[in-house]
Amino acid sequence: MKLKQIAHITSGLNSIELKNKKEFNNLTTYTNDDIEFDLYQGYQGPQKPASNKAITSAGSLIINTMTNQATIISPQSDGKIMPQHIMRLGLDPQEVDPWYLCYVLNESESVKRQLYSTMEGTVLRRVTASSIKNLDLDLPAINVQKKIGNLYRILLVQNRLQREYNQKYNQAILTLLKQSN
Repeated sequence: MKLKQIAHITSGLNSIELKNKKEFNNLTTYTNDDIEFDLYQGYQGPQKPASNKAITSAGSLIINTMTNQATIISPQSDGKIMPQHIMRLGLDPQEVDPWYLCYVLNESESVKRQLYSTMEGTVLRRVTASSIKNLDLDLPAINVQKKIGNLYRILLVQNRLQREYNQKYNQAILTLLKQSN
């Protein structure tokens, strides 16, 4: 089935729309760093209703058409402006588990092949909204999706915790070495 059959897809605002709307002047823009941060937070709470199509909302699944990376918005990124290259995928949680779809969009070889074959541009290759909407996906039963999605979420959180531990460990050793001089 096509992604557009299971998700309501909306894009963020382009730069002209952002400049012309005064209501966005005091808001922060959602960036690639935010995507990376949110992915490894593993947010699992309820999806907050979107107040505006251009504003991020905690629990929403988004995909970056420049990097093809998907994530679930964490509460720390709630209320930021979505630029045009970010697309929100509205899902019915009774039919599609957000973390399962995040896993498929980030890790599936089939999805990677489909997206690569539709990339446009000569210098900066990117995926179009139409390519995302027309992705062919196979969805298992919702209980299987939830198991796979939860395992993927746990893997990402464990990776973050391991990175943080390694950084603290390295810093502690370097501090000890500096004190011994």
